[in-house]
Amino acid sequence: MDRKLFGILSVVITLAILLAACAPAATPTTAPQPTSPPEAAQPTTPPASAQPTTLPPTEAAKVTVGMVTSGSLGDNGIFDEAAAGLERAKKDLGIDYKILEGKQDPSLYFNLLQTAAQNYKLVLVNPGYQFSQPLSQLAPKYPDTIFIYMDGASDVKGDNIISMATMDNEGSYLAGILAAGMTTQTSVKGINADKVLGLIGAIDAPVINNFAAGFKQGAQSVDPAIDVKVLYAGAFDNPAKGKELATSLYDGGADVVFNVAALTGQGVLQAAKETGHYAIGVDVDQCGIQPGSILASMMKRFDNTTYLMVKAFLDGQLKGGNVYAYGLKDGGVELRMCNQTKDVVPQNLVQKINDAKDQIVSGAITVNSVK
Repeated sequence: MDRKLFGILSVVITLAILLAACAPAATPTTAPQPTSPPEAAQPTTPPASAQPTTLPPTEAAKVTVGMVTSGSLGDNGIFDEAAAGLERAKKDLGIDYKILEGKQDPSLYFNLLQTAAQNYKLVLVNPGYQFSQPLSQLAPKYPDTIFIYMDGASDVKGDNIISMATMDNEGSYLAGILAAGMTTQTSVKGINADKVLGLIGAIDAPVINNFAAGFKQGAQSVDPAIDVKVLYAGAFDNPAKGKELATSLYDGGADVVFNVAALTGQGVLQAAKETGHYAIGVDVDQCGIQPGSILASMMKRFDNTTYLMVKAFLDGQLKGGNVYAYGLKDGGVELRMCNQTKDVVPQNLVQKINDAKDQIVSGAITVNSVK
């Protein structure tokens, strides 16, 4: 196959498998400092026919970590967060790192990943699902390179492929409690008597529906009669569509809508402001985007998880083929309340959220998930 045709096919295949994570739009603040090693997610442990190989401890002074991103730094989202985790690892653990930016150009992904595989012992693939095709071709060719498939469970198998996931359903459960608790506060301006909440997802896919599963469960733990309406924009980069769908939910009785829609979600937040209702942000702290209209943000803490994965690699704690899942317990996700709306959220509701977090961490509450 000639090089030009190969490049075209690579673009088509890569775009076909795209399931984008929600790309946030606000700068994350300083993270808590989890120190516990990651735990492998049991449901995704490889079968006996493909038992993982334990990777040996590595001397940090000899390690340069490569990170390949589908987009660019400056996203105020998962790329910047992961970079912050690498910078912390450089300071605390003595590694160095190099970031190769894909600039949202799938034609670059194969070459960037190959360059990283040739030059670095540990390569972070961020997010992994946007690199599945080149990863499937390159991982077998570079068995001494360890690839970290970020933001989910890799569909490409291999002893040198390790997955990192955030347990978005856990943080979304808390968001559901917040939304359900607020929809009963009819004395608050913008809250009506209807027991209706909304969620706008970028696309109808597991990575989005995992948020929805936790959100619904959390809301209905407060009141089983609450109706959670879920709409999909069909795109990650269409704020106008997000605004249109969110406005329809507000007009239909929802007074709180959860944004799980990347750039499309900017329209959701705008609709909350313009209609006089409320929204919940996603991925990073979005409180400042529409101040006074955002109750909280369900944050994916890639700064923490990136650091922990690098540390586990250096300590020889990773096993090839495993999925390492980070939730509320180890700082993988967080519900960040907004200072701008703290006066409208009752303190007893904040306490209910904190109690639920403790129960999830202890295992007393098991949150629904979508794989």
